Amino acid sequence: MPRNRHSKPAGARRCKVSPGNHRARPIAPHGFSAPLSVLACGGRPPEAATAPTAPPFGAGRLWDDGRAEIDAYEAAVRRDGLPRKFTAYLIVVKEDLSRKRLAKADPGHDPADLVTVLKLNHVLDYRTGISSCRQTATCYFDRDSMELLKLSLASSDWSGSTYKEFQRRDRGGLLRVHTDRDDPAEASYDVPIGPDVVFYDQLPLWIRSLPQAVGTRRELRLLPTQIDPHAPRPEIRKGTLQAVRQEILLVKAGGFQTIRWQLDTGGGRPDVYWTARDAPHVLVAWDQPDGGGYRLKWTQRLPYWTLNRPADERYLEGPAAAAPRGTPAGPGGP
Repeated sequence: MPRNRHSKPAGARRCKVSPGNHRARPIAPHGFSAPLSVLACGGRPPEAATAPTAPPFGAGRLWDDGRAEIDAYEAAVRRDGLPRKFTAYLIVVKEDLSRKRLAKADPGHDPADLVTVLKLNHVLDYRTGISSCRQTATCYFDRDSMELLKLSLASSDWSGSTYKEFQRRDRGGLLRVHTDRDDPAEASYDVPIGPDVVFYDQLPLWIRSLPQAVGTRRELRLLPTQIDPHAPRPEIRKGTLQAVRQEILLVKAGGFQTIRWQLDTGGGRPDVYWTARDAPHVLVAWDQPDGGGYRLKWTQRLPYWTLNRPADERYLEGPAAAAPRGTPAGPGGP
């Protein structure tokens, strides 16, 4: 691809780049008409060896502010062989679960049975011609360890509905599936658990909990995405996730200093994730092997469960449209 220089767009975060130490490299997944502008920084950053020790990701006080992180993306996914463009949302919020039932705890629940989690909702809503598809994948992470305790998927389109749920227990994991398709229509699958066993769908948040430093590497046993109306037995693949270099990205949300992560599963194109270097290391962009991808439009912290009045749709347009700024945290929770 031709190489062109890009200036920092209006509203972008300030990024310090030394002259002659970067190059603009457009990257255009098949689902996008416009390329992603990448300024690749050469050399190992001098501050990497002296960076202050940060608290564990889930222990950050940010998650206790009574709000949720809402990230909106210009997105494209490949369905029926074609790219489908839409706005995707990743929503991260803290809540308490019943440890016994792995369900949201009601007020007054026995404190001895509570476990605090970070919950990731991944919301997709797109059209496939005349039909439409809405899918929500939810991952529940133990706040202290960032281990996946539960994963659920609700998927519906004009053909019917699918529900899946994985639960982690002391003796192992179990994935239950219910679909309207005979492939199978209903099944339960034993799933191994361990520090190296990772569902593909947990990666957009789990990567953010890893050390944000070039050279960080994890050897994984990777379980496939569950964002799929079909429900075959999950087959484990070996994968390597590695932070390969620092790059400066220009997206609609602005300019970000990022860490570029690559997920290789042997053969073919890797998944590529870019996380912001600054905490809480928001996912800035994501390129998928089939040509789909995500580009950050905006990010804001909101008590979305209180924003249920007709005029509150303005918050979906991003922080600039969500006046007045500084919405107070709401009581209760999601």
